[in-house]
Amino acid sequence: MTNFHEEQRFHRGLVGVLLAVMIFVAAVAVGAIVIGRPDDAWLLAIAPVMVAIVAALIALSHLDVAVTDDGVRIAFRYIWPTRRIRFADIAGVAVRRYRPLLEYGGWGVRLGPAGWAYTAGGGEGVQLRLRKGIPVLIGSKSPRELEAAIRAGMESLGRP
Repeated sequence: MTNFHEEQRFHRGLVGVLLAVMIFVAAVAVGAIVIGRPDDAWLLAIAPVMVAIVAALIALSHLDVAVTDDGVRIAFRYIWPTRRIRFADIAGVAVRRYRPLLEYGGWGVRLGPAGWAYTAGGGEGVQLRLRKGIPVLIGSKSPRELEAAIRAGMESLGRP
């Protein structure tokens, strides 16, 4: 049974920036061909394709967080493998504000000085302190509900 479920997508502005970069690089490639440097153009022609692939992956991907009877499931669809954290492995849980760029180097799946972060945007989430291993931050638009669901799962094991 799912006690909490949330899906978050990356900010559409990020996809727009990637598409703008793709158009700029494509224009430079066309310019290289026009001014007579086709040997350099093939490299520039590949760049928009690579940017388009990255933009498509970001546009399609989303952060999927679920709290079930078994624990917490965190997945970044199409980008990163699913991570499962059992309630028995969680020593503490707290809602907190965070600074994605300063603490983790951005959004997505990140490993920073404060631990692992799974974020798609915003600046609020739930910090999990694990019995073994590096702490995990889960970005959420509903951090209090996520925390409550995790606490309820921990309590079902006889842990506060």
